Amino acid sequence: MKLFLFFWVGVISVFSLAGCAGNHYPSGNVLGNSISTSEMYRVVIFNVVGKGVEPELSLSKGQAVLMAERAAVADGYRQFVEKIRGVYVDAYMKAGYGAVNWDALNTSTQSWLRGVEIIEVRQGPFGIVEAHMQLKVNFVNNNMIWWPFGTDNIPKS
Repeated sequence: MKLFLFFWVGVISVFSLAGCAGNHYPSGNVLGNSISTSEMYRVVIFNVVGKGVEPELSLSKGQAVLMAERAAVADGYRQFVEKIRGVYVDAYMKAGYGAVNWDALNTSTQSWLRGVEIIEVRQGPFGIVEAHMQLKVNFVNNNMIWWPFGTDNIPKS
């Protein structure tokens, strides 16, 4: 009986202590808790317009509109990743007798995004939906150093 009691006390203590080691995510907004005016020049704002089209094989008009909106948002996310992380391009060409016989070009990209704001989703003509999206990236946090162009006009602190 004592062994049974010690066993359950041990199991309960292990589970109660394991619950304290959960995931701890940083609090605050994406740009940090406070940004001074001297650090504002390191906040880069990316804007994209994702586009989606209503599919022909949808069950209803409402489903087609929702699918087009989701496609536009997904296209916007893809554009953000391509702008920030770049694109991996795999190209293959087969040529013979001075002419190109076959050409294949595959592109891929992958990243994890956080803090994307969907500014506006707009219905256009012919079932085309545009999603205007914005992403603010603060390159001060965690000593992130990246600036694609214009480094000569950045004020030094």
